[in-house]
Amino acid sequence: MSSSCPPVSPARLLLPLLAIAAGCGGQELPGQYYDVSVDGQDNQCTGNAPNYHEEYEFRLVIDGNDIQLAVGPDIFATGTIGACDISYSSLAWSSYRDGNEIQWEILGQAKINVGAGGGCVNGKDWEGLETYLVTNSAHPDVSSGCTYDVAVTGTWTHEVQ
Repeated sequence: MSSSCPPVSPARLLLPLLAIAAGCGGQELPGQYYDVSVDGQDNQCTGNAPNYHEEYEFRLVIDGNDIQLAVGPDIFATGTIGACDISYSSLAWSSYRDGNEIQWEILGQAKINVGAGGGCVNGKDWEGLETYLVTNSAHPDVSSGCTYDVAVTGTWTHEVQ
């Protein structure tokens, strides 16, 4: 794997399991659903160009001012919402590059339109930034404390209650 890539996204680790679960005919879980694109913006970890692009279906569960962010059934971050703004952080994740462990977490902020409403984001329903923060690294080319920023943009698709 190239050292110019960000740490492996938690959602990417879950995709094979999600494909199996989708084939089992289960009902959708409650939440606000968004189709999002995640694109590399700034790579402070290796100095290489940010060459990351993935697409996901995010599921946002809102409970008062608290939120949970998931891909399929798997919650990968929690945080808060206030009016148009959300902020969230993930659990610690581990991935391996060239046999060396890299531990990291996701810190995210976004402006979103909830439901079919508008007024917060024009043209899209989700505009945000996620920072992958390397908390510990055994890899000689990736230092602890470095960051990899990705833009997250998307469109609200539906709500399940």
